[in-house]
Amino acid sequence: MTARHWTISILWLAVLGLCWSPVSTALKLGLNDDRYVQIVAAPFICAIFLYWERKRILSLAAWAPFAGIPLLLLVLFYFFSKRSQSYSIDSSAFILAVLTVILALMAAFILCYGLSSFGSALFPLCCLLLMVPVPASLMDSLAAGLQHGSAAVSCQMLRLVGVPVFSQGTRISLPGLEINVEPECSGIRSFLALALVGLVAGRMFLCRSWNRLALVVSTIPIAVLKNSLRISVIAWLSAYVNRAFLYGPIHRNGGLIFTPLGVALLLGFLAGLRRFETWMAKRRQAAHTIQEAGVRTVR
Repeated sequence: MTARHWTISILWLAVLGLCWSPVSTALKLGLNDDRYVQIVAAPFICAIFLYWERKRILSLAAWAPFAGIPLLLLVLFYFFSKRSQSYSIDSSAFILAVLTVILALMAAFILCYGLSSFGSALFPLCCLLLMVPVPASLMDSLAAGLQHGSAAVSCQMLRLVGVPVFSQGTRISLPGLEINVEPECSGIRSFLALALVGLVAGRMFLCRSWNRLALVVSTIPIAVLKNSLRISVIAWLSAYVNRAFLYGPIHRNGGLIFTPLGVALLLGFLAGLRRFETWMAKRRQAAHTIQEAGVRTVR
C-alpha cells in the first residue's frame, strides 16, 4: 500500500470511530429489518466499484489538502454540533447524522486523491448513500405496493391454470381455502437484493446510463413475478394437496427456492440490453463509415 492508501484508510477508520453511534445504529437496522438490507450492502458495493474502476480513478490522484481538510473539518464540526447520544430510526436527526458521516468520508477521499479522482470515483462513493435510512413510511409504501402487486398477479396465475379464485385486496380465496398475503410476504427483501445485483451488473456490463437504469427498474416486475409464483405454488399445493404446505419449507424458505428464477430473468434482460448496445454501436459505426466515405468522395 502507498502512503496515500494508508492515509485514506486511517482517516476513514478515524471518521467511523468518531461517528460510530449513528453508523452502528444504521448497521443494526440493516441486519434486523428486511426493508433496509441495502444499508449493509452499500459499503461492499462501494468497495467493488472502487476496485473495478481503480485504474481510471488512481490515474488522476493528487493530494488536495487545501480542498479536503477544510471540507473534512467543516463536516465533522457540523456532526459534533448536532450529535445525539442515541438515535431513533424514524428521526430526521438520524438520517442527517448518517449522511454527514458519508460526506466526511468523501471529504477524506478528496484530501487524499484530489477533486479529479473524486469526480471519477463519484458513482462508487455515491453508493454509500444507500446507507442513508429511507423513512419507514416510504419503505412501508414500497412493501405495500409489492404486497398488493404480488397478490393480484398470483390470482391471475392461478386463473391461468384453471383454479377458480376470488381476490379482494391482498386476500385470496380458493376452493376450501382462504389466504392473505401478509406484509412479511411482500418480497421486499428479495426485491432489494435483485435491485442491488442489477445496480452492480449494470455498472459493470452496460455502457449507457439509460440501459443501466432500465436494468434496475426491471427488478420491480421481476420481483413481483417471482414472489407471485411462490404464492401461487403454495396456494395451489395447500388447496389441492395438503394444508401443511401453508407452514412447510416452501413457505418458510420459498424465497431461496425461487430466487434463481428472479436472477435468471434479470440476467436474461441484461443479456438483451448488452446485445442492444452492441447492435447500436455497430449501427453508429456503420453510419460513421458511410459519412466518412461520402466526405472523401466529395473531396
